[in-house]
Amino acid sequence: MTNEIELAITITILLIELGLLALCYYRAKQPPNFAKPRVINYALVMIFLSLLFLATLAHTISLITGNQVKPRRRRGM
Repeated sequence: MTNEIELAITITILLIELGLLALCYYRAKQPPNFAKPRVINYALVMIFLSLLFLATLAHTISLITGNQVKPRRRRGM
């Protein structure tokens, strides 16, 4: 029961992140208005949202499979 609630919350967060990515992409592609300069660098926000999306996606995969996603590197280095 708890795992299902966590999965539903995580998927909701994923959808919110995708919506924010789409909004930033739309705003970044609009032509610049010289009378009203942009305060936010949408390309930079998209980079951070992409990293957050990947982390949330890894968390979703770990919730679905039951195994934690681990990096593949040799130990002892």
